[in-house]
Amino acid sequence: MKRLALALAPALLALPALAQDVPAVEDLDASGDWSLAELQAVWPELTAEGFAAIDVDGSGAASADEVKTAWDNGLLKPVEG
Repeated sequence: MKRLALALAPALLALPALAQDVPAVEDLDASGDWSLAELQAVWPELTAEGFAAIDVDGSGAASADEVKTAWDNGLLKPVEG
């Protein structure tokens, strides 16, 4: 068991380095949620259809939980540059 733990240790220690946080998105209207335009400031390629997939509850705005879920599920990708 010790050998397995020692063999896996480098991979497990690297996991935090692989995880990335959702980039900061400015809430320009201070609504507490983000509009398509606000998200497009970070992800210019985001379409209305993509935004609809993020806005799971159909409210017309993406909540922090919806953006985090979209990030975790790969709907939003890390920003280049």
